[in-house]
Amino acid sequence: MEYLHIFFLKFLQFGAGASFLYGFLELTKNRDKNRILILIMILTGSILLRYSWYLQDDLLEFPYLFLFLHTSVIAVGPLIYIYIRSFLQNEEETENRRNKLVRVCIHFWPVLLFAIFECFFFLQDRNELRNQIIKGSIEFRFDAAHMASFIASLQVSFYSLFCLYLYHKVSRKYEIYELKLVWLILLLPVLANSMIGSAYFLKNKLLFESGASLICIMILLLFIVREKYPGFFSEISEVIQNAKYQNTSLLTKEIEAANSKLKELLEIKYLYRDSELRLVDLAAELSLNLHQTSRYLNEVHRMNFYELINRYRVQEACKRLEEGSEISVLDVGFAVGFNSKSTFHSQFVKFTGMSPAMYRKQKSK
Repeated sequence: MEYLHIFFLKFLQFGAGASFLYGFLELTKNRDKNRILILIMILTGSILLRYSWYLQDDLLEFPYLFLFLHTSVIAVGPLIYIYIRSFLQNEEETENRRNKLVRVCIHFWPVLLFAIFECFFFLQDRNELRNQIIKGSIEFRFDAAHMASFIASLQVSFYSLFCLYLYHKVSRKYEIYELKLVWLILLLPVLANSMIGSAYFLKNKLLFESGASLICIMILLLFIVREKYPGFFSEISEVIQNAKYQNTSLLTKEIEAANSKLKELLEIKYLYRDSELRLVDLAAELSLNLHQTSRYLNEVHRMNFYELINRYRVQEACKRLEEGSEISVLDVGFAVGFNSKSTFHSQFVKFTGMSPAMYRKQKSK
């Protein structure tokens, strides 16, 4: 068990370093650097570092190491909300700068209250402060510190869930590819803070370490999104901007050209086999903007981007399943462009009314 605690401690320190590194990399961008994301990373790194200190009994003797810990935690939620919302602006939103500032400030008044509370809390006698922190780490007491931890954990979880709701709502409205990693990244803080909050009340060190480690995993997933999908959120903004400001009507000649090009892309070049294919890629191939492409597919082909692409994938999968049984069902799914077994199965059932395995078995007879 001691080795497990050492592992978690080192992992938390690694996560803190990764968070600071992420913030530094964002800061060194020549352009398009996001100050809110930098602040989120710095705060998250400082929180993880203090969590690792909290797990080291000898460092509890230095209570001022934990100054503004709760304030940092409660500040992360609103910052995540503002960061996500900056990419998911509604087209009806025309408020001026002053109104936006007022709306933003509303989310941060609890941060100010927590900062004031912590200032007064840490102004008490040093020995008394140290005793309170040490006792609070080993036994539950219905006091201000425990209530602050509960509120902070609840608040971050609420903001993460709300951001997830906004992301899903806007993605469906504008037919944006919902990246599963984003779902996981926004769900991890909810699970992490639930575990950390419960562990603080139950005084369960292993549960606390596990919850804090989930935040480290979230940081690592952010690195993956950064490297694999560098322009993902920018594309979301572009889709929405196109929907807000661009005339998307298509001329007859443009529709005919798009039909010809789409047939070539899907029936000759098999573009749908690319598991990373997105609406922005197809729009570039068709020489249309994102919203024009979305409207073209809906009005001309009576289906959205993913319905069209998955229909072609399922059609080819059917042919491959009929040809022979030397290739596994899962390999067929990957070959035609699906990136997971569950997606292949659900889409195949949607279009054919039966599972891939059942389809192969029926056709073999």
